[in-house]
This record gives sequence, structure tokens and C-alpha cells, in this order.
Amino acid sequence: MEYQVLYRKYRPKDFAEVMGQDHIVSVLKRQIQSGRVAHAYLFSGPRGVGKTTVARIVAKAANCTVTGSKKEAPCNACPSCEAFNAGRALNLIEIDAASNRGIDEIRELRDAVRFAPAEGRMKVYIIDEVHQLTKDAFNALLKTLEEPPPHAMFILATTELDKVLPTIVSRTQHFDFRRPRETVIRDRILAIAKAEGAKLEPDAAAAIAFVAEGAMRDAESMLGKILATGTNPIALGDVEEILGIPKREALLTLSEHIGRRHLKEAIELLNSLYYRGYEMDYLAKLLIGFFRDALLAKTTTNPDGAPEASMLPEGREALAAHLAAYSANDLARAIAALIDAAELAKRSPIPQLPLELALVEIINADQENKTA
Repeated sequence: MEYQVLYRKYRPKDFAEVMGQDHIVSVLKRQIQSGRVAHAYLFSGPRGVGKTTVARIVAKAANCTVTGSKKEAPCNACPSCEAFNAGRALNLIEIDAASNRGIDEIRELRDAVRFAPAEGRMKVYIIDEVHQLTKDAFNALLKTLEEPPPHAMFILATTELDKVLPTIVSRTQHFDFRRPRETVIRDRILAIAKAEGAKLEPDAAAAIAFVAEGAMRDAESMLGKILATGTNPIALGDVEEILGIPKREALLTLSEHIGRRHLKEAIELLNSLYYRGYEMDYLAKLLIGFFRDALLAKTTTNPDGAPEASMLPEGREALAAHLAAYSANDLARAIAALIDAAELAKRSPIPQLPLELALVEIINADQENKTA
């Protein structure tokens, strides 16, 4: 059998399988159940969070021969649903606006949409990265979005909502997709690993979820890369090595140097990580997560119940001990300095320099506060 990448193999076929978008799924299910499906939707949000996946489920439900007054999702068993699941549905037309962004392509779409579907009830047009359309193309699409034929539905998807014309937004039902919580991503990839016959340690899954930065698709791709190595069981060290991310022990040591105000040792370790090939903007992001964990530990009575923490409980305990001398204000200033360093590291001629300066600012500021 031909190998299929995990994000395609485990792409949700039903609303129940969509993770982290309950605020959207619940509304769409009620619309489908009541038969009040809109003629045009706009799905916005970061990449890899399920916009196109949900669009395909809506398209499938609109053509399902079983979905009716008592069904809130596609049945996945009728001939129409099977055609959608197999990728051979004639009623689903997907357009990549990044490569079909001109007025001529939209005029062709506008002419084709007038014809009734060859089979099923609805022709569904999914236009991905719709913000890439030219202004003339947007204007050509506008009238069709406003008064489409009864057999047509449009679902627009974008990662840059601010670039979509307000007149287009006003003619659609807009849903804003959120980044799933890291715990949601972790649980999802744990389930996929189990289905693939691999044992993935929870802390290893948490590391993948953290690196994915809220993109479920990226997390599934990373898991596929790890599984392809044949490693089983998969521990945290395996994830760090295969994905090329700094070992958590090294970062805890760095936090210890910062906590003890050992500037020389902190900068030497930072440079050691740089020369091992780690990206400085990513290292800054990890440090931001660490300092945020320390801030949560200092300002909340239940860090586990607070917004996402980037470490396991035992790691947070060590971090809290390392940075105990820092007040909440110190930690807040440190996070601000690291955010600036993460942005500057992407374009600095010396990639480690912004982080070095941030460490100087963090440690010296603490010393100044102690002597003030």
C-alpha cells in the first residue's frame, strides 16, 4: 500500500474528530441539522488549524444523502460521502488562490458556477488563501458571493484576514479558527501514535506539541518524521534529537545560571547551543516559555490549571527554584526582553547577539534591583 502522510491519513472525516474548534463546530452542526446552511463562509485563522478540513466536512454534509432534520453531520456511509472521503467528489472544487489569483480565473469560476452539479445537491467551491486574490479578482467574485445560484456554496479560507476586502467579509458568515491548546495537540498525537503501533511517551508528545506552535498539521508531520526513523518506544530525548531542538536539561541549566546571576556561564552556554546548530529565535521562544512558567508559578496558586505551561510539573518545580530570586516584575521584564530578542535574532548578522544582550539586560537589571 502506498504510504500516506499522517495528516492526510488521520484527517478528520466528521465534526466529532475536529480538535480545538468547538466554538465553530457547534454552530455548524446546528446549521446543518436545521437545514440553514449559509451560501458563503469565511474561515480565518493560523495555518494548520483545520480550516480546509472543516470546509470539506461542511461540503460533504451539504451533499450527504442521509443528512437531514435529525442529522448534524455527514453520515460517511452514503455514496456521496464515500466519494468525498475518497477524494473523487465532482461537487467539490478546490482552488488555490495563491496560484489562481487573477480576474480571468475568477471569471471562469463565475461562468462555471451557473451550471447545476452533475450529481448531488450542491457544488461547493473552497478557495484557499483567498487573501492572495487581486483587487479586481475580489470585485469579480463579489456579485457571485452576494447572489449565488441555489446549488452553489462558497467557503473561503485565509491566514490573513486583514487582507480580505471588507465587502467580501460582509457577504459571508465569518468563523475565526483558534490555535488548539498544546494539551489538545498532545492528546491527538498520542492517539495517532497508538493507532500506528508506536509507544510515544507523554513528555515526548508534549515537546512535539510545543514545537508545533498551535498547528495540528505540523505536529502530525513531525510525528510522521519521528515514526519514519523506526524508533519505538519514543522518549523525550528521541524527539529532541530527531527534531533538532535543545535538550530541556541544557535550558534548565541556562535558567540556573540566570537565577544565580552567572552572566559569563549563561552566555557561554548560549553560544555552545548556537554552535551546535540550534536556531536562536527558537531558543528565545523556549526561554520565553520557561520564564512564563516561572511567572505562572509565582502569580497563580494552580499553575497546572493556568493557561498553557511549557514544561512538565517536575521541570516547573526546578525552574521555580532557579528563578526564585526574581520578582513577578523581574520575570515580566525578562519576557519582554526575550520577545524582542526572538524577533531580532531572525535578521541579526550575528544571530546569537540579541539573546546575549537580553541575558545582559535580564541579569544586570536583577543586580541593579538588588542594590537599589
